[in-house]
Amino acid sequence: MSTLLVIHTSPRKDAVSRALTSRFVEQWRASFPAGSIVNRDIGANPQEHLDDDLIDALRRDPESLNDRQQAAIEASDATIEELRQADAIVIGAPLHHLTITGTLRTWNDHVARPSKTFGYDPEKGPVGLLDDKPVYIISTRGGQYGDGDPANPHPADFQSGYLRHIFAFMGIQNLQIIAANGLDMGPEPRAEGLAEAQSKIDALAFDKISTPAAA
Repeated sequence: MSTLLVIHTSPRKDAVSRALTSRFVEQWRASFPAGSIVNRDIGANPQEHLDDDLIDALRRDPESLNDRQQAAIEASDATIEELRQADAIVIGAPLHHLTITGTLRTWNDHVARPSKTFGYDPEKGPVGLLDDKPVYIISTRGGQYGDGDPANPHPADFQSGYLRHIFAFMGIQNLQIIAANGLDMGPEPRAEGLAEAQSKIDALAFDKISTPAAA
């Protein structure tokens, strides 16, 4: 049975990223009617920003833990296990100030952990410890910031490259950006941006869950 991990990162309940991500889930469900869907709404339920206490817990493995540190480790371990168990991941990711949301940045802090999702090889450097799997980023943008193509990056899109690198750092190379551009530029650009993103979502093929369709 296939498992899809759905991550919402917008703090807004009526966010376009939520609507497009829901459309993606419908497409995936049609291909895997017996599949399992795990929802993680970090937009509505954000994790704590790291401070000295949590850095000690998640990075330094102290001999003794206070209650807050123990709770943080347990939550982080559960979040990492969701990543491990998922066959595919979809993330609704609005472009905030040209990059990812603060909630997604904090989520990354809780899942990018030494000896858990990455390690270091003396000769090779960083080594990702997660199995590769398809990650789909539903990126909603107020302006025109390209389609996230690494071969033709937009100079003001600091979201796409960061997400490609942080997931690759943990071992996940198979990442696709589905962008909805121009959402704050007036009715016509908004409609065009939505239509393009919806068309790409509707055209996705999930026959081979390990390989996302080309953008």
